[in-house]
Amino acid sequence: MRIQIAKHIFLAFLSIMKKILDLIAFKCDKKSDDYKFYKKQIMDYIYNGLRDLFKKLQSEGLIDKCSCGADLRNGYSDCQKCGGSGYKNLEK
Repeated sequence: MRIQIAKHIFLAFLSIMKKILDLIAFKCDKKSDDYKFYKKQIMDYIYNGLRDLFKKLQSEGLIDKCSCGADLRNGYSDCQKCGGSGYKNLEK
């Protein structure tokens, strides 16, 4: 079985995002306005960038929407094909 490219990209970016937020939490209280602002901005940059990348990969015929209906803004899911990204390899 081939690796699910969208799933692996998505999970790598989620891990990176979590590490960045952990670093910010080290310096800011998680309940502070600063932390909430940073979190919102980082999540928007990551998720919007992923959405643009996945749409580009879909238009190139490499991936397609997953039938599980996952939305990448909702984070990780147990779907074996997309992992929560909402996209899976295009089946031939």
